[in-house]
Amino acid sequence: MKSLEVDKFELAFEKSSSLGIEINDGKLDHLSRSTDQGIAIRTLKNHRMGFAYTFDLSRNAVELAMRTALEIAELMPADPLNDLIPFTGLSYPKVENYDRQGLEVSLEQKIEIARGVEADAKRQDPRIKRVRKSSFNEARGESILLDSTGKQLRHEMTVFGASLTCVAEEDDDAEMGSDGRYSTKLANIMGSGAGEVAITAARNALEGLHAGQAPTMTCPVVLKNSVVADLLGFLSGSFSAESIDKNFSLLVGKKGEKLFSPKLTIVDDGLLTDGTSTQPFDGEGQPARLTTLVDGGVIANFIYDLYYARKHKTATTGNSSRGGVKSPPGVGTTNVYLKPGSRSFDMLVADAGKGVYITDLLGLHTANPVTGEFSVGASGVLIEGGRLTTPVKGFAIAGNLVDLLHDVADVGSDMRFWGSVGAPSLLVSKLAISGA
Repeated sequence: MKSLEVDKFELAFEKSSSLGIEINDGKLDHLSRSTDQGIAIRTLKNHRMGFAYTFDLSRNAVELAMRTALEIAELMPADPLNDLIPFTGLSYPKVENYDRQGLEVSLEQKIEIARGVEADAKRQDPRIKRVRKSSFNEARGESILLDSTGKQLRHEMTVFGASLTCVAEEDDDAEMGSDGRYSTKLANIMGSGAGEVAITAARNALEGLHAGQAPTMTCPVVLKNSVVADLLGFLSGSFSAESIDKNFSLLVGKKGEKLFSPKLTIVDDGLLTDGTSTQPFDGEGQPARLTTLVDGGVIANFIYDLYYARKHKTATTGNSSRGGVKSPPGVGTTNVYLKPGSRSFDMLVADAGKGVYITDLLGLHTANPVTGEFSVGASGVLIEGGRLTTPVKGFAIAGNLVDLLHDVADVGSDMRFWGSVGAPSLLVSKLAISGA
């Protein structure tokens, strides 16, 4: 690199391998293995940043990618905020999310996990007539960062998962239900995790049978924890300093304001035990950490990489994220979750009195990320006399995400994770329902 007359450089090596298994009617229907690896390179010269990557790890290919990155840098505008910070002098937390023993478990045992989930789902209820797909997935990742001083960082991690989609049928009606569980430890999937997938997927299918129409009304609603996770996943992008900087966030100018219910606390935790996005360092080699995004309803913090931390005159939160070697790092969340409360699900339903338990949303991607306005399809179950009664579907809910989170009356204790987003169920005091 010295011969290239570069001020600083950074190399990021990433390798991933995966295993996918699908079972259909007790038989192996699909089996796949894949391995990908590559190197991403950033160069800095005269405040100009260049980027290139290669999947060819030969010396000649890597040197060519380095030269390409430098040539690109020469074409880019100079930005005094551009920099590549060495990792020297930084300390890193201990993270244990690599399950070597899990990787060594035999292929046949992993096939049996998927086969067992399918069988368990069919045993839940005679109305579970078909399982469309029962899957087991395994992923191993390795990340190595090298800076201009020769300092190297390395981390390995694993993720294992089981998922299932089944169909419940009764009379002339049919409904699908699905669920999936993921962990960095295979034992968590081989044990109760796989059984919970079957139970939850079957319950999700059964609860929608013979659904009627919801009346048009404004009423209390209980949002299922999976629905809250979807909403949180949509909201999380608004905490990015890059989104704030580009006015592509509904939280622009809102830091320090009490926008949401005092019942709500949301965190981004790069060190979460068993988190699927947990690593000791981020995409720029900065130590991972926990950042409180919402504290008792108050917008407390945004998330930063090094560039936007410099631009906003603050410290990085360890939220530089790499989506693979094909693109340079940018601001991204790690494990985001809404902290659970103390109310059980049944208590939330009882507290709602008369309203709707919302179990699924359709079209959340159409919501406006800048204003928070949404109008989406939904399905669920009527709440009457503080109890779940009649399934309903084909209705719409509309409003503003900020208003919805402001109107949260209580938080459930039933938090769980879907990938790297976790949430409990919520009781919302009022929401507009458009039905029959």
